[in-house]
Amino acid sequence: MVKDILGKAGPPCDELNHLDPEVTLKTIELKEEWKDFVDKISQFQKIVGGLIELVDQLAKEGENEEIKAICVRSSLKSTAEQRSPKAATPSSNRKENAA
Repeated sequence: MVKDILGKAGPPCDELNHLDPEVTLKTIELKEEWKDFVDKISQFQKIVGGLIELVDQLAKEGENEEIKAICVRSSLKSTAEQRSPKAATPSSNRKENAA
């Protein structure tokens, strides 16, 4: 079956191994298209790499801000606890009442 298909298509070159000009042109076009494709893929990889770096940087900045917020909240909470009057314990009330 393959031999039948190849036989109908004919060889891509003549007796002196010269390629058919149409095949040569298509090969050159394909080579140029392939080069353009590879160049575009390379550009795409660079762009995606830059985006990944940017997202990583933003994530680190977000984590730093979250840590700062936790520290500030903790600091405010401890300051508020220090300023608020502590409730009298039942044992201290007994001592005050006995005196």
